[in-house]
Amino acid sequence: MARKITRQSLPETRQLTQVPTDDPWSVRLALRGDARAIANIHCVAAIAAYVDIFPRDASKPTPDSLEPSWLQLIDDPDVEVFVATVGDVLVGSVVLEPDEEVPAQLLLKRLYVDPARWRQGVGSTLHDHVLAQARRREAGSLNLWVLERNERARRMYERRGWQLVPGRTLPNDPPSVVDVLYERLLP
Repeated sequence: MARKITRQSLPETRQLTQVPTDDPWSVRLALRGDARAIANIHCVAAIAAYVDIFPRDASKPTPDSLEPSWLQLIDDPDVEVFVATVGDVLVGSVVLEPDEEVPAQLLLKRLYVDPARWRQGVGSTLHDHVLAQARRREAGSLNLWVLERNERARRMYERRGWQLVPGRTLPNDPPSVVDVLYERLLP
C-alpha cells in the first residue's frame, strides 16, 4: 500500500523564503494576500488558453469566482501553492496537492502563467519547482489533470516526461470538455 503523502511528513516545506533562479523571477510559497493576484492570473490565462476549447456561450471565470478556492488552497496545511514573482509582481502560480483519487496520490495542478509571460520559462520554472517539492516529500510519481483538447499544455507536459494514463478522464461542465490524467515518474 502506498504511503499517504502530506505536508506533515515534511514540515520544512512551509518555508517562506524565495527560491533564487537564473531567471528574472523567483518562486516562493503563496501567502493569503496573494490570492487576488493569483485569481487574476488564473482568469486571464484560462480565458486565453481555453478560447477554442470551451463553447463560446460557456460562462467565463472571474477573479471574484476564483479567489475563494485559491484562499482555500493557500490555507490548507497539506497543500502547497507556489507563485513566481518578478520583483513584487506575481506572474504565475502552481499547486502541489495530495489527492487519494489518483495513482500517485499527489497532484500538480493549476499551473497558470500571465499570458504576457508565456514562452519565457515561468511555467517551466514553476513546474520544476513542484517536481522538486514532490521529491522532497519522497513521492515516486506525480499526477496532473489537463484538458483533453488543450494541445499546447499537453505538448509542454509530454516534453517534460509526462505520460498519458490511458482510460482516466474527468468530465467538466459542459460535459463535452474532458480532462485526461497524466503521470510522471520522479527518479
